[in-house]
Amino acid sequence: MPPKHKVPPCGNPLYSEWLKEWMQEAKAAKNNKSYYVYKKAYESVEKYPIPFQHPAEATILNGIGPTLIQKLERKLNQHCKENSQPMPSRPDEGTKEFTSIENESKNQKKITTSKTYVPQYRSGAYAIMLALYKYCELESTPSVTKSELIKEAQNYCDASFDMPIANQKYYTAWNCMKTLLDKDYVYKNGYPVRFSLTESGLKIAKQMIQTVKSQGKLIFPGFDFDQLEAKKCIDRELSLSTNENFSNSKTIINLVDDPVQIGISYQYKNQSIIEPSTSTSLSNNELNAFSNLKPIEWAPGTFEVILVLDNREVKLKKDRDYIQDSLQQKGLEISVRNLELGDVIWVARKCNGLSQQELVLDYVIERKRMDDLVGSIKDGRFREQKFRLSRSGMGQIIYLIEDYNMKEVAEFGMDAIKSAMSSTQVLNGFFLKRTSTIDQSIDYLVRMTNMLKKLYENTTLYSIPDGAIYRKNFLDLKQHLATIYADRTFHVSYASYSELNSKSRSLTLKDTFVKLLMTVRGISVEKAAEIAKVYSTPHHLFEAYNSLNNEEAKKKMLMEIGGNMVRRRKIGTSLSEKVYQIWNSDIYP
Repeated sequence: MPPKHKVPPCGNPLYSEWLKEWMQEAKAAKNNKSYYVYKKAYESVEKYPIPFQHPAEATILNGIGPTLIQKLERKLNQHCKENSQPMPSRPDEGTKEFTSIENESKNQKKITTSKTYVPQYRSGAYAIMLALYKYCELESTPSVTKSELIKEAQNYCDASFDMPIANQKYYTAWNCMKTLLDKDYVYKNGYPVRFSLTESGLKIAKQMIQTVKSQGKLIFPGFDFDQLEAKKCIDRELSLSTNENFSNSKTIINLVDDPVQIGISYQYKNQSIIEPSTSTSLSNNELNAFSNLKPIEWAPGTFEVILVLDNREVKLKKDRDYIQDSLQQKGLEISVRNLELGDVIWVARKCNGLSQQELVLDYVIERKRMDDLVGSIKDGRFREQKFRLSRSGMGQIIYLIEDYNMKEVAEFGMDAIKSAMSSTQVLNGFFLKRTSTIDQSIDYLVRMTNMLKKLYENTTLYSIPDGAIYRKNFLDLKQHLATIYADRTFHVSYASYSELNSKSRSLTLKDTFVKLLMTVRGISVEKAAEIAKVYSTPHHLFEAYNSLNNEEAKKKMLMEIGGNMVRRRKIGTSLSEKVYQIWNSDIYP
């Protein structure tokens, strides 16, 4: 048996130890790029048996460049001072000259390769860029899967994305994706992998489109790019403005500097977010009470906007104060308390200091990690939370979805997740914001807070007196005030907000009836609310069924409900029959 090859000892253990320390620090900070840089340098130093007199000599090793040499030199200088040792002199002039020549050649190389890469017309890279641009800019889809991307990109490419090109055994048009990733034109992340354009990629894509357009060619029929750009400029200005006359149910804060602007909000012009209200009309007594209401006014400059964080919002069980500490480090004044509803709200606090008066502003955030979203969908909490949020009377309800444990999410099914998020936006009318990490979520909260300070601190706030607020008619009161004072937003005190949204507070009979109806598969919040408008209690529903002698008429009784409403509130034949069988039939099949 041949003798084992003896590995020579490391000639520079000090450098090796420092590189290993930096490598471990980068790994702990989850900085993968720095980690692999230090790892490559560490492995090269470990294998080199000859000692160096100065870190500059290590430039001959693989993975060690000028930046690492400077860092090692600073560390060696510090080490020599601490141990009262002389600092070794730099290598002779010849080495310096060699380093200078090497640096000059690198700079020359940078100059020669600094020309902007623009994909060739109808090449694979060209097609991928156009497809991503269409998804991102024209269809508001921030990222797509490989299969979706290939399907769209094939329309703009002469070569195939599936079949290898002639005389090429493995090469397809998809291989151009590597070039786009290297050029930082395309970004990929997630599991399964999704692709999106970077800022530089978006710039190049626009340049490509303008070039093709100047040649009289049409890429995307039906889209006017000049009009699209003009609209974006207007939207950007509106999103940054501090318009005092913002509507309580239609204002969407769109933070344009957000690095991961994935949330999309759908609003309907004739639909209020404050729903569902289960009353058909207001009584004369209620109208009189509403008309005699005298709102409380808070003058501009007499209050400050404070972020309120739920004390159960943590990063991990072992790191409970991470979110609170991070927000405070970014200069925010926050208050941590047990919130009855939502994970983040904002309050206006009186500045006089005599009594702590607080008004809850019109924005609430429900934060969910992606794995928690899956869990809440499985056990029904997601539906129940959306029901409580819709009854809160808050004008802007924001779901902040944070990517986490995507393997578990993939096992549950991305289609189910997409369906849940889409229904949250389209059916519930909530604003949805998606982030990749908890730090991005914290940055979003900071920007939201700064934006709300601009929106509110220079305006007059109007508050509903605590004595006029009852759970039974609160939503009706909000709608009544919004109709009379279209240019005002009416807030409630923090005490009233907690009382209205407390889980321990008993529900009204109508609310309980709505929740019972929602247990029938297919009955959404909107459909349950429409039924409760006509039959306000189970007793009324039973009486209506008993008044009909024909079995078929009973099965179709609920079909007329919501006839003039949008489709999602209509009740079809099968659903009407299912409700009858559950609520009134002696035998349920």
